[in-house]
Amino acid sequence: MNASGKVPIHKWTFGLLLLTWFACHSAAQDVNDEFWAEVNGYLRLNEVTRLLLRTSFSADDETRTWQGDFGVHFDFALHPVFRRALSDGEDVFNKRFLSFLAGYRYITSLGSGTPYLEHRWLVEMTSRFPAPGKLVLIDRHRGEIRFISSKGFSTRYRNKLQMERDFRPGGGFRFTPYAYGELYYDTRYDKWNRNRYAMGMRFPARHHFVPELYFLHQNDSESSPQHLNAFGVTFNLYF
Repeated sequence: MNASGKVPIHKWTFGLLLLTWFACHSAAQDVNDEFWAEVNGYLRLNEVTRLLLRTSFSADDETRTWQGDFGVHFDFALHPVFRRALSDGEDVFNKRFLSFLAGYRYITSLGSGTPYLEHRWLVEMTSRFPAPGKLVLIDRHRGEIRFISSKGFSTRYRNKLQMERDFRPGGGFRFTPYAYGELYYDTRYDKWNRNRYAMGMRFPARHHFVPELYFLHQNDSESSPQHLNAFGVTFNLYF
């Protein structure tokens, strides 16, 4: 941190590069490489409620198979009372200290390959806290009810802890680097079987359009292969 109390950008850059190196070298040789693409449409209904429409696709580089994930969600956020907003970005919900989400997702295999079909209902609670150095700490808790074809009913709990910071050099172009870790508890195995680590960056191209790039590494004791690296791109649209 410099004399003005700001965290130099080069320290963030070094940290993100270090996380990338760790993710790439921590996996065993048995690892899948995938590409993930996602489009999120946020339709603001009023000051505290919005509709989220989500479409995502993942591609396995080795098997050349695709999977689609289609969802509809309702998002509700509390007004920040007695405290300043956390962000000046396009997503007004990033300014709120507490938000809730509930929704449904339809997940299916696309094209040839091993068939997969899942109906997933989920609820989320997300808390945001200001941290030193203008950082924001985000703690998300998610519960999922899952109906997977040929595997029956199961539930899953996910806890994601994320750190991010807005940068606006010279008061101009703004971008937001972030890093997070996430843990999964799956009742099919009665244990914490999966963890994810990721780093990425959001950078608004226009007021209602915010693209996002990220790299993710996943370990899962019940998957084959047990390790996965994914490069992803997300397009966030705000209406």
